[in-house]
Amino acid sequence: MGITFTGIANPHSIGAFGVDANAKILQRYRFIHERLMFISAAQLPARHNWDVKTAMGRHIYEDAEAADQLRTRVSHLRTPLANVGQEPDPTLTLLMDEILHARTDSEWLAGVYTVIKPALIEAYRSHIQRTQQIVDQPTIRILRSILLDLEEQVLWGEAAIAHLKNAGEWEEAGTEELCTLIKRCILAAGGMSNEMKRSSEIPERIRSFQVYQLPKKSQREARMGETTLYRTSMGMKFEKPNEDRLVGMMRVRQEEMTAAELIAAVLWSQKGMPWAFYRDLARHLWDEVRHALFGQAALEAEGLNWRSRPQYTSDYDINIEKIPSAQYAWLSIGIEEGAMKRPGKVGEFEFCRDQVKHPLMTQFQDYDWADEVVHASFGRTWTPELFGEELGFIREVAKHELDHFFSEVRKAEEIAAAEDETEDSTMRY
Repeated sequence: MGITFTGIANPHSIGAFGVDANAKILQRYRFIHERLMFISAAQLPARHNWDVKTAMGRHIYEDAEAADQLRTRVSHLRTPLANVGQEPDPTLTLLMDEILHARTDSEWLAGVYTVIKPALIEAYRSHIQRTQQIVDQPTIRILRSILLDLEEQVLWGEAAIAHLKNAGEWEEAGTEELCTLIKRCILAAGGMSNEMKRSSEIPERIRSFQVYQLPKKSQREARMGETTLYRTSMGMKFEKPNEDRLVGMMRVRQEEMTAAELIAAVLWSQKGMPWAFYRDLARHLWDEVRHALFGQAALEAEGLNWRSRPQYTSDYDINIEKIPSAQYAWLSIGIEEGAMKRPGKVGEFEFCRDQVKHPLMTQFQDYDWADEVVHASFGRTWTPELFGEELGFIREVAKHELDHFFSEVRKAEEIAAAEDETEDSTMRY
């Protein structure tokens, strides 16, 4: 590595892209990451496999961060901010419309991780190599950082596909058809960067004639049993003081996937908000998935089989019929701002640190608390814009939504208790 030109190689070569050409190509990259963020959010409640769901949460956040960096760079290349969010190519739009309608975990994995993201990796590597290394160093730095995420994502996707195939859970039907269509769209678009020779064949819509509908009920793996609208314990009896509360806290964290799915519904359904709103919701969504991973890690560290128990999905299933603004007010103001009051999140942290002295859960609750402070701030920032009202009004809305929510949870508990009683009575006779 030389010391001149700050170590930049080939400083005298002429790059492949002028400012206007570079801006147009980066617009395409930005569009793909941005649409993948929205589409992944729309798909999240419909996907079954737990590991696929958790990875989608992470990749939604990483796509949002990539889109955010690319938005900034495009705006620095003589592109008015008002034009940054435009759709750059109708064939890329068709590609995204079609992957939105992936019907199975297998179709989603194959389309995203064997076709779309590998094509992005190829385009980014070529762009980094061919652009002028001094004038376009800001782009190079952005693409290198995005490449790190993309390469990890594709490796994860390949491993997930191999796992599903080895477990006999891979669904071949429809997968090849969808991947073939996506490849045809990429060829018709001239590749991700529009530098390849465009195919003269314009692909036709296969699946995206109808508007995508979010599922009315969030999905889980069949081996987890039926989902529930009320919380279920780990089905164990504990002897140590406070052990039931500790394990219950782990369980509540693990079930926060339902909160992530509700945010995904808001992210997909709410139109017309500033870009910063969607970026913040992508962060909020990934935080909730991370909290689910906190609980998963804590339960597994104790040797507890959390997959053997029905999964609580009320955050999504009860709230899905509501408008997005009410959904987000319920969560960010009703639940998370409320958790800032003692005992709330600080009480959970102190319980793990001082009473049960559990190092792993102490650290998890410490960061859970920090995240919830951020989420409450998101709520105070965005719900007034969603409603066009002051916070006082929104807090009243959130209270009303909380009352309705817990009323539905109680109804579900009462129905389940009545069914159990009937079953016990039948067994006695």
